[in-house]
Amino acid sequence: MKAVFGKIVLAAGLAVLLLMTGCATTEDKKAQADQDAVCASLDANHDGKITQEEFVACAKDKKQASESFNKLDSGKKGYLTYDDVRRQYILLPPEISMMGANRTRPFR
Repeated sequence: MKAVFGKIVLAAGLAVLLLMTGCATTEDKKAQADQDAVCASLDANHDGKITQEEFVACAKDKKQASESFNKLDSGKKGYLTYDDVRRQYILLPPEISMMGANRTRPFR
């Protein structure tokens, strides 16, 4: 009896999790798409890592971009993953974060 009850609770918990993952709003999906577009624009060689050179190349203010990169690269790996950028998106310089709004290429 306990095993059956445990399976029912587990199934109910999984069902709730599945429902919650499908509850992203249209705004959430657009924000995610914008962040993905920024990451793709920054990652010039499409290797999944954004180096400081790639990051700075997309900015007019190279000094500010370099400082922002150093803040974002908290682990001092020398590159950012897409997840690093998504987690700390608010720290991006405005000219870079706006790349996702209606752009697929960096500012020049």
